[in-house]
Amino acid sequence: MYKLTKEILESIANNNYYHLHQYLVRLIMYVCLCHGITDKAIKQAVREDGVGNMRQLREALGVGDQCGKCVRMAQSIVDNTIIDESLFKEVC
Repeated sequence: MYKLTKEILESIANNNYYHLHQYLVRLIMYVCLCHGITDKAIKQAVREDGVGNMRQLREALGVGDQCGKCVRMAQSIVDNTIIDESLFKEVC
């Protein structure tokens, strides 16, 4: 759940929906439009289910099994999440 910040509430009160939209876009990025899969869902699959490549991601979430336009971005998110997680574990 996301907190309603003062910035969001002011945008709603002032009918500044463009600003609100820009804020919300930063929170959620749809990677696979065919299945409605977000970057957060992919990161979660990597962290919690041990997904480490596109074959595993396709099996877990169905990403990339329709039009295929999401494959590059999905792979990048998987790779970056693995790198971020491994660097974090080394520091702690």
